[in-house]
Amino acid sequence: MKEKVAIFLLVIYLFGSTDAYQLLKLPMLVGHYVKHKRESPYMTVGSFIKMHYIDPQPFDNDYKQDMQLPFKTVLNVYGRNLPTDLTILPKIIFRPPAGDPGLQPVLNDNIPPSLLACSIFQPPKA
Repeated sequence: MKEKVAIFLLVIYLFGSTDAYQLLKLPMLVGHYVKHKRESPYMTVGSFIKMHYIDPQPFDNDYKQDMQLPFKTVLNVYGRNLPTDLTILPKIIFRPPAGDPGLQPVLNDNIPPSLLACSIFQPPKA
């Protein structure tokens, strides 16, 4: 029972958030191929795919049917990007700090010898 629910939820997720819903249009692709096959009996599956997916799509009598084939059009339901929504871009000006004194000397650059004797790697003490 858990396995069937998991598969059901996975299918809902795949069809809702990916382009897997296009696979539901495969019967339309087969029907459109059969229609073209009746009109020209020498058409192969490869030439059908080339005509509808690789070659430029002409605006002809069956243009609406061609656009309903799988993976011809994509729904954009994922949201929008903020940079494309902004009509007026903010102007950002970078200025150097007002009183840049330059490099400051390091006052404590010598290490006391007592710290050099301590090492992290020492034998364990009991």
